[in-house]
Order: sequence, then structure tokens, then C-alpha cells
Amino acid sequence: MRTRIAAAAVAAAALATFCATACSSSSDDKNASDKATTAAPTTTGSAGPSTGAAVPRPPAPSGVNRQTYLAALKAIDPSLAADPNQVIDQGRTQCTEINGDPQTADHLAAERFGSPGHPLTDAQGAAIDAALKLTVCKS
Repeated sequence: MRTRIAAAAVAAAALATFCATACSSSSDDKNASDKATTAAPTTTGSAGPSTGAAVPRPPAPSGVNRQTYLAALKAIDPSLAADPNQVIDQGRTQCTEINGDPQTADHLAAERFGSPGHPLTDAQGAAIDAALKLTVCKS
């Protein structure tokens, strides 16, 4: 029962994140591209303290966090929960992207969890990141 409630909470958080991003995308895209243009020279130089490489991977989730994360992935796309160990490992790696570069994290999540035969959208990537923030990346 707790798993269903937690999964619903994760799904609601993912939906709220998606709606917030979708509603403000027109002006934010312009600002984000301006920021990306100005931030690109610092990123292409030597690795500084703000790169995602310095962020350690969190431990694998267990118990309720594991169940909630897998249920959220299944709600986003049922095929995502086919190999639990793989998506947990991918999620732990994705946490470093969320903490390192949140502007591109949703797109990278879609690439990381999708495949050439089953691509995911950036909106699905945002939902994955929302689920990760509530379960795996909390530490």
C-alpha cells in the first residue's frame, strides 16, 4: 500500500515538474541558450570544481526507495522496469548528471534510459529525473 502511495507521489512530482518546465519553456529556452553560450567556454576548459565528474554516485537504493523508484519508472514507461539492476545502475549514474549539470540532465536521462529502438522524450527524461531526486539521489 505504501508503495502505491509513494509511486503516486513520485508520478505527481514528475507531472508537476513537467508542467512547470512546459509552461515556462518559451522564455526559459531563450535564457537557457544564452546561458549555455556563455557557459560553454568555461566548460570546455580544464575541469573545474563545478563539473559533474567530481560528484560521487549515491549508493543503490533499497527497501521502499528501491520499490518506489522502480514503480515510478514503470509508470513512465513499462519497459523501463524490465531490468531493475540496470536501471538502478543507470539511475545512480544519472544522479551525477542531475547534480553536475541540471540544464541538460533531462535530455541525458532520456538518452541514458532510452535505446535506438525505443527512444524516450525529454519530458520522460524529466519524469525520470524527478523520480531519481525523490528516491536514489536523496543522499
